[in-house]
Amino acid sequence: MNYSLDTLLYGMQFRRLMEKEMHPIEEKYGLYKIDIQILLYLKHSGEHNTSKDIMQMNMFTRGHISQSLSRLQKKGYVRMEQDLEDRRCTHNYLTEDAVSVIRKIEKISKKIKAIVLEGVTEEEQKTLASVAQKMTNNIEKVL
Repeated sequence: MNYSLDTLLYGMQFRRLMEKEMHPIEEKYGLYKIDIQILLYLKHSGEHNTSKDIMQMNMFTRGHISQSLSRLQKKGYVRMEQDLEDRRCTHNYLTEDAVSVIRKIEKISKKIKAIVLEGVTEEEQKTLASVAQKMTNNIEKVL
């Protein structure tokens, strides 16, 4: 396997780029990396907004998700409502206060995407997305 593919698969350089670009947001708003990921997830989650739904991303443990949601609630970015049918379950909704933070996060995400995909043609991006999906499916079969 060549070094470029290893770098892509393990994601260390990408992670460092993300950390570098997101650091000002983390500092300004007192957010952790997981908080940012959960805010972005909830923005696009629709009805799938429970801790269990977030856990299915397979990026965080139940405990980390719970701590992050509590932190986000204290900051006024998330509102939690108990499920009417299953009292053990809570639904998480973004508040108006979260909107401006998310806009800033999305702006940085767009910048990161532009950096990473600079010089990559539309066709190459489609191929990369297709290959990445196949690789994800292969990994999920084993896990």
